[in-house]
Amino acid sequence: MEKLDFQGKTDPLILQKSLEIMGISEEEIAEKTEALKERYFSYLTENIEEFGIIIFPGIIEILEILSARKNIFLGLLTGNFKKSARIKLEGANLNRFFSFGAFGDDAPIRDLLPEVARKRVSEKFNKDVDFTNTYIVGDTIYDVRCAKYAGAVSIAVGTGWGETEHLLNEKPDFYFDNLKDINQFINILED
Repeated sequence: MEKLDFQGKTDPLILQKSLEIMGISEEEIAEKTEALKERYFSYLTENIEEFGIIIFPGIIEILEILSARKNIFLGLLTGNFKKSARIKLEGANLNRFFSFGAFGDDAPIRDLLPEVARKRVSEKFNKDVDFTNTYIVGDTIYDVRCAKYAGAVSIAVGTGWGETEHLLNEKPDFYFDNLKDINQFINILED
């Protein structure tokens, strides 16, 4: 696993690349993927039950504020498999905030996920959303790049594994060390 950089990659891509590194053929990967995913979901659930989830300050308050607003469609855009994303969110009681999303199952490359999310907004809410009115919040350089690729507003948060300098080098539209200052974050959406 030390041969593969996980940051910014979707779960399907991580699984595929990991198995390729181990010398497993494409045919075997196709055969084993579902069983490996189920094993991963089981381990993930067990680990969350044993160790819990860390929720950074400000997250729940921001989600509560945003979910109460009628003019905001709050969705999850993640490279995780849909099931693993839901397992992680459930471990912190956060699923309640995200009625839709775009997941690693939907596209192997993160940059393709905003278009999936826009389609889901259209289907679920019968609204067309312009990416200039879309905010992508993330803690990796790949989240910033994804937002820029889509033409969305990028909000980088320095709570991830990457170095702050690398995140800032991507020139996000907005940067926060963390989301403790709830009002400052919410003000961005109101400008």
